[in-house]
Amino acid sequence: MLAVPEPSRSLHGPTVLVVDDHRDTVDMVAAYLTASGATVVGAGSAKAGLTLIEMHVLDAALVDLRMPGEDGRWFLRELRASGTPSANAPVFAVSGEHRERLDPRSGFAGYFFKPVDLDGLVSALSALPRRSRA
Repeated sequence: MLAVPEPSRSLHGPTVLVVDDHRDTVDMVAAYLTASGATVVGAGSAKAGLTLIEMHVLDAALVDLRMPGEDGRWFLRELRASGTPSANAPVFAVSGEHRERLDPRSGFAGYFFKPVDLDGLVSALSALPRRSRA
């Protein structure tokens, strides 16, 4: 069982997709966001994450930039082209490479280094408008 710190603030029910090839990252972020009041869907690859957007309307996604096979940039391009209700959801990039920098025109809503600053993530998510479920 994961030891999840107490969230510092509360979210009000957003649906968030977490995509990372490291299961422990998915589990820790999911546990913290769930404790904060989010509904979390986790995936271990960009392709699996893309499959999940067919079943869930996302308020946001957190996606690892560096994964075997398809990466976070691939996921963002495919999500935007999907035509699903989640196609325009904000996507936050995450990476363990501290030398990596994102171009501001990359299309990502924000960027987090591993280990993910969980309070910072909750703050970023709480600043987003809720998407319509209609």
